[in-house]
Amino acid sequence: MNYSKKNLNKSAQALFLKDEIWLLTFGGSFQRNTVYKKEVSEKDRNKFRGELRSFLETEILPIYLNDVNDKVQYNSLTKIIQYSNKHKLILENDSLSIGTAQKLLNLVLKYYWCLGWLPEPPHFPVDSRIQKCIPAKSRKSWTAINSLEEYQSIIDCAKEQLKEGESLAKWELANFKKG
Repeated sequence: MNYSKKNLNKSAQALFLKDEIWLLTFGGSFQRNTVYKKEVSEKDRNKFRGELRSFLETEILPIYLNDVNDKVQYNSLTKIIQYSNKHKLILENDSLSIGTAQKLLNLVLKYYWCLGWLPEPPHFPVDSRIQKCIPAKSRKSWTAINSLEEYQSIIDCAKEQLKEGESLAKWELANFKKG
């Protein structure tokens, strides 16, 4: 569970921050989105979120200890979707959408990066607020992103907005409040 190059320990403070980050991450990824089938109990929802968090912490986040590129990012999103397929009995459309998976992954990466626990992520959380900073013709509701191609199109459009030497993650931080 230790992702930090600074050797983040399992102190009560670090564990508290991780729990809070995951609350924010799940809230931002699932709150305005139809993730679960209607009849799914809160107990089953909590169990899924716990298992998904564990999967991300053990299988996905360690990949980001080093700088990663777009190909690794798309592969991580595919792995999250494939993992969610195991929970099709409780998930709307039998799995998480690419839009939900990217929001989940990119939010936790952004939080961990801002706290210095991980290096700068390759992308940013695609949502309606930041998409106001890209041309309208390229926008799509993040909850309606259903393919890697649609997601990649938004990322490519955002790359066109970058200044010389600027990264997507830093561009998003600078523009998020403006959106």
